[in-house]
Amino acid sequence: MAPGHLLGRIGALLLLGLAGCAGLPVAVAPETLAGRTPVEHFELDGRLAVQTADQHLSGSLTWRRLAGEETLLMSGPLGQGAVEIRRQGGRLTLKGADGEEISEDSDERLMERALGLRLPLDGLVWWLSALPRPGQPFRAAADADGHVARLDQDGWHIEYSRYQLRGDRWLPGRLFASRGEIEFRLVVDNWVTP
Repeated sequence: MAPGHLLGRIGALLLLGLAGCAGLPVAVAPETLAGRTPVEHFELDGRLAVQTADQHLSGSLTWRRLAGEETLLMSGPLGQGAVEIRRQGGRLTLKGADGEEISEDSDERLMERALGLRLPLDGLVWWLSALPRPGQPFRAAADADGHVARLDQDGWHIEYSRYQLRGDRWLPGRLFASRGEIEFRLVVDNWVTP
């Protein structure tokens, strides 16, 4: 084979290889995400599924986060009826399907009671915005459009897809998170940001 043909074939193979890698996530440097802030105020409607080694729960989620007040309403099998988490100022309460109210000073303990997962609500707002929680190490990768496709932080592996333009920012429409035997999925049916 002539050297020109060989070089041509090698070049074609390299181009094919690069084209095949175009859809792979690319590492995001931490400084790229520095200074970005999460969506602070929003209304979100979606579907949530939680799976642990012992159980699989699913249901609908309505999350309203406005100035000074936050409400999460989980209904369907996930909440065995309906579970409401409300934050007013610094006070957190969980109201179960039976009407019983429980107060907690820790959002992580309250989420553990509601979902069986120790998750900080404030941390979830960052992750929901496809951003790492501040002050904690992380790794991130972007998709071909520059949106965060994967985020690893606090032992959680989070994957994002179905981005939607809301106001002046792109927000994920689907989130899948896993840590050990725990998995949760959130599909956003509606995002409203002021």
